[in-house]
Amino acid sequence: MTEKGIIKMKKFLKFAVLSTLFISVLSAMTACSKGADEGGKTAANELSVAVWAYDANPEFKAMVEAFEKENDDVKIKIVDIAADQYEDKVTTMLSAGDSTDVLAIKGVGSYVNYATKGQLLDLSKDAEAIDQPENFKGNLEGYELDGKYYALPFRKDIYMLFYNKTLFDDNKIAYPENLTWDEYEELAKQLTTEKDGEKVYGTYHHTWYPILLCTAANQTESSLLDGDYGFTKAYLDRWIRLQDEGYAMDYSSIKTASVTYASQFETEKTAMMPMGSFYLGKLLNAAKENRTTVEWGITSMPQNKKGEVSTYGGPSGFSVNKGAKNPDLAKKFVSFCSGEQGAKAVAGIGMTPAYQSEEVMNVLYNLEGMPQDEESKRALNPDKNGWEMLPDPKTAEINSIINEEYDLIMVEDSSVKTGIDALNKRVKEVLEEDK
Repeated sequence: MTEKGIIKMKKFLKFAVLSTLFISVLSAMTACSKGADEGGKTAANELSVAVWAYDANPEFKAMVEAFEKENDDVKIKIVDIAADQYEDKVTTMLSAGDSTDVLAIKGVGSYVNYATKGQLLDLSKDAEAIDQPENFKGNLEGYELDGKYYALPFRKDIYMLFYNKTLFDDNKIAYPENLTWDEYEELAKQLTTEKDGEKVYGTYHHTWYPILLCTAANQTESSLLDGDYGFTKAYLDRWIRLQDEGYAMDYSSIKTASVTYASQFETEKTAMMPMGSFYLGKLLNAAKENRTTVEWGITSMPQNKKGEVSTYGGPSGFSVNKGAKNPDLAKKFVSFCSGEQGAKAVAGIGMTPAYQSEEVMNVLYNLEGMPQDEESKRALNPDKNGWEMLPDPKTAEINSIINEEYDLIMVEDSSVKTGIDALNKRVKEVLEEDK
């Protein structure tokens, strides 16, 4: 190319770059104008809320619709993120200075990380301002960090035992009530049968370690954060024994085939299943949409001794991004969802809210399809509903270690004793890091 040609080419490229920049700026201005003018909305009326798997978790939609109905000038934009990518994605967003207003809190470990990095607004005064805070019944504690709250809960799960009434009837076995762990194991053996040529397991244990280990911690007044896991042995021995004897699907098969707890229970492949109260709403919805015909009931989680019911449950909540564009509106939304009106929306779709006034809980009890017997109500009102994991600077790291060692124990690459020894050693190392 001649020198003259090169000069012409440079002029052309410069013009193209300038044209592109001009169009980009013009487009951005047009977009801002559209966002401000469309439907009479202004930036002050708009709120962005990050959640995981919006369509699969109806509580988000219920709360958003309730808030928009109460505040008809507000428009909420949902930032929908895949459940298995949610915490990593939010971590990246916050590190990059993202301005999404409200962030749903999925796990306590990630919550602690966000809060200790100064990425969330302090909501302590907002918690105190909620009408009749005593109706939280201790459910705020799951987010207490050094005497402050950087998130407020809208849901507090209760782990309980779901069971298939038809399979109990077919085997002429009475419905379970206030079982001991020994009785539960015996029932799992009796209820392992065949139906229509396919195996039906007596029980199903999903792969989440808290179902077993958080239950164990709460029932033995122990902690998953202090580096001593001897209390888990009897529980782990039972889980391994049930899968080895074929009364529960083995952990490796569940992992390999990506089995879902809903598919096992709703297609009658298991007679019993320990699971969280969030499953109540999903079951009610599945029946309403004719996706399952299973006749089901609930009772409390098995106990070491008959009598007082001890279980656990994790919180789900909302926080306000420190870099939020609309922090005041964001706080209003979080307080609404955590208070009585948001609680009614959550209870109205069959989930257990964190705020539990009598009026709110009656919304849950009176839903069409909800079991109405006294045993079911007792399962929904345990004597103790402890925590999955309490906020602590070490929570995320310890959680990761427990996940790894539990996996090795349950696929039987490690014996129960070897796994517990590894847990004790690794977690103690983490606890001693800053000493």
